[in-house]
Amino acid sequence: MSTSPSAIVVGVVVPGDGRGRELGFPTANLALDGSDLPADGIYAAWTRIDDEPEVWPASVSVGTNPTFAGDRERRVEVHLHDVNLDLYGRTLAVTLVARLRPTLHFEGVDALVSQSADDVRRCRRLLAGRGPAGVA
Repeated sequence: MSTSPSAIVVGVVVPGDGRGRELGFPTANLALDGSDLPADGIYAAWTRIDDEPEVWPASVSVGTNPTFAGDRERRVEVHLHDVNLDLYGRTLAVTLVARLRPTLHFEGVDALVSQSADDVRRCRRLLAGRGPAGVA
């Protein structure tokens, strides 16, 4: 697990494929203006919604979703832990805390769901040990 300095990604939430919700891990897909993105992978992160004071723990995917067919652009998808909010049109400021693993291609949806559950567990543990102090 990489614990390089925090990177911040900011974007407006736009509709995605809806696949995350179907798999039990709803994500907020960020519209980005060609900004520099970190390496593809899964990250533990703290996320601020608009200018609200509260920050939320999250699991973040940066990459092209190689498990699903098609030529896809790189994207940032944010799964807020234990939150069920309508985020469309809202701005998220995502502070990436640590990279858990690279993006992987899975042979099937079951393997992806199992790995995603493990990723969320790992993010929870990591973030529990690091408060959101200093989050943008």
